[in-house]
Amino acid sequence: MVTNDALHAALEDRAATYGLLARLFNREVDEALLEGLRALPFPADTGRPDLDEGARLMGAYLAAAHDDARTELAVDFARLFLVRKRSTRVACYPNESVHTSDERITMGDARDEVRALYLREGLKAADAARLGDDHIALELEFMQALAARSLACAPGDEADGGTKWRETLAAQAAFLDGHLLNWVPAFADLMADSAQTDFYRGLAAMLAAFLRDDRAFVEELRN
Repeated sequence: MVTNDALHAALEDRAATYGLLARLFNREVDEALLEGLRALPFPADTGRPDLDEGARLMGAYLAAAHDDARTELAVDFARLFLVRKRSTRVACYPNESVHTSDERITMGDARDEVRALYLREGLKAADAARLGDDHIALELEFMQALAARSLACAPGDEADGGTKWRETLAAQAAFLDGHLLNWVPAFADLMADSAQTDFYRGLAAMLAAFLRDDRAFVEELRN
C-alpha cells in the first residue's frame, strides 16, 4: 500500500519533471541550467528501455561536456526548433497543430483547442504569443500546473471527499490523450533523427517515454 508520504513524493517528482521538460523545450540551455543538469543523476537502469536510453544519452553528453557545450547545444536547439527552412512534413516543429492537421499548419485547430482548455482551467500561457499555445513547452507547463493541483488535493489532504482529486486526474488523462500522446511520439522521432547532439537525442527519447509512463501512472491513481 502506498503511503501518503510516498504519494506526495511521487506527485512532487512528476510536477518537477514536467517543469524541467517544459524549460528544456522553451528556450536554449543557459549556463546556470547546464550546471544544474550536470548535477542531476541520470539513472539508466530503470528497466524501461526508452527511458533508460534517453537517460544514458543525456547523462553521457553532460558528463563529457566541454567548454563549448552551451554553444553546441544552442546551435542544435536553433536547428531543431527555430530555423524554418525545411518543409513542415519533415521538420520537427514543436507545435501540435503541425502534427495533427492535414495541412500541417502552425496555427490550426489544436492551438485553439488548447487555448480554450487553458482558459477553462484558469491558466494563461505566458509565452503563447512567442511560441503558440500548442507549443510542446506550453503543453508541458499546463501539465505541470495540473500536476501541482493534484499535489494540493491528494488523498489525505482533500476537504471535499476527493472530488477535486478525481477532477484534476480526469483533466490530466484527457489532456495526455488528446493533446500530447496524439502527436509527441511522432515529434520525438523526428527530433531524434534531426538532432546533432546526444543531449537532444536523449531528450527526445525521455520525453516520449515519460509521457507514456505518466499516462499509466495517472490511470493507476484514478483506479
